[in-house]
Amino acid sequence: MTGITHCYFVGIGGIGMSAIARYFHAEGIVVSGYDQRNSELIAKLKSNGFSISAGESDTLAVQHFKNWLAEVPITSALVVRTPAVPSDFPIIVQARDSGCRIGKRSEILGSLTENNPTLAVAGTHGKTTTSSILAHLMQGQPTGCRALIGGILVKEQSNVLWSPNADWTVVEADEFDRSFLHLHPTHAIITSADPDHLDVYGDTASFHEGFKAFTKQISGKLFMESGVQIKGVEGMRYGVTTSRKRAEALHVAATNLRIENSWLVGDIWLGKTWYENIRFPLAGVYNVKNALAALCLSEAAGAAADICLKRLGDFQGTRRRFTYHIREEYGIYIDDYAHHPVELEAAIAAVRMHHPGREITGVFQPHLFTRTRDNLIEFGRTLAQLDRVFLLPIYPAREAPIKGIDSQVLFENIPHHHKYLIKSNQIFDNLKEFPPDVLMTLGAGDIDRYVQPLAQWLKEDIKRFKPRT
Repeated sequence: MTGITHCYFVGIGGIGMSAIARYFHAEGIVVSGYDQRNSELIAKLKSNGFSISAGESDTLAVQHFKNWLAEVPITSALVVRTPAVPSDFPIIVQARDSGCRIGKRSEILGSLTENNPTLAVAGTHGKTTTSSILAHLMQGQPTGCRALIGGILVKEQSNVLWSPNADWTVVEADEFDRSFLHLHPTHAIITSADPDHLDVYGDTASFHEGFKAFTKQISGKLFMESGVQIKGVEGMRYGVTTSRKRAEALHVAATNLRIENSWLVGDIWLGKTWYENIRFPLAGVYNVKNALAALCLSEAAGAAADICLKRLGDFQGTRRRFTYHIREEYGIYIDDYAHHPVELEAAIAAVRMHHPGREITGVFQPHLFTRTRDNLIEFGRTLAQLDRVFLLPIYPAREAPIKGIDSQVLFENIPHHHKYLIKSNQIFDNLKEFPPDVLMTLGAGDIDRYVQPLAQWLKEDIKRFKPRT
């Protein structure tokens, strides 16, 4: 950013915040920050030379910020805050009192892409996976790309791609807090529009109006999944179909999907040309749609189709997006970020498709009181599709508790005989009592801190999985 030499991130451990922090670092800006808790991501940032206060008291955190402020010129300093941090948080108050420039994450992302060719991925579901695939495809072009991703790319072990001569920037257009209205993309896609964040929008109509407002800021092409319906919004369509005739009525499509050696394979209609026997790198029909969305935007950006399709096959995925940690005959462990009923249903369906006949045990951590309240029946119905359910307490994130909304209420709305309401520290004991065949950890809170310990524990003794008959 013009004139900025030093930047302090309040909430730097968040996946979106850390992406911008890494982007600034690549641009030569000196980056520091604060986060409420330590994490693997924080450790990685520190190893890259970032000065970070994490997991410390408010007093020590404020002192860290004051030390930073004393060493940087106020005219070239910027504080970036996440919406998860309240306005009366001590560091924010100190920054405001000092006269330091403060910007929301969404505002800064908008300024980074302003007047630059940008490919934006919007939608209730699939933003991170689609933008990850898209960035991987674009990275194969002669000038590469720049990308800020809402997840950690497995191959790069980062949520940022940065090519100095890149023509295009890839970003996620997040609907939360109407953040995507700070973006003015060249081309964009809407993967889905299932109602979410109703604490911000109020109702479905207002939620869709937010997307409609976003589409008016697109200067180039808009693509939409074939099932997305938003009143007053039209775009070129893509999707999965049951015949070639139907596929050719869409801009990009896949048909003839089948499982070969546990991988999804199909034929793709792209650029008025058929490409046969394409192997999709990720499980589930929903991830086929995410791949098609990425192909739509890469084509709009002028990327060579043959290069993109070749790179599609070697995409290694994004951490916490249907990530296999164990994939053996004796047992399977998958971790997924699914935190909305539609996402949960898609993830469970993907396991049923790729591993038919296997028994699925799910450990689910609900995310947000408002999301649980607004989707209570849907969550219950979807979780009942698992063969065994372990339900954790609601992860509140930025929210205060809502009277009458907790995991007990959700538990009572799961029509299932094999359900258990547990706490995080009881996960291992419950899995000892009920060994899994296929284990899934699901949710967007802090359940991720149990993923590596669980994987290691299961690998130590294959008898911790249910014996196969």
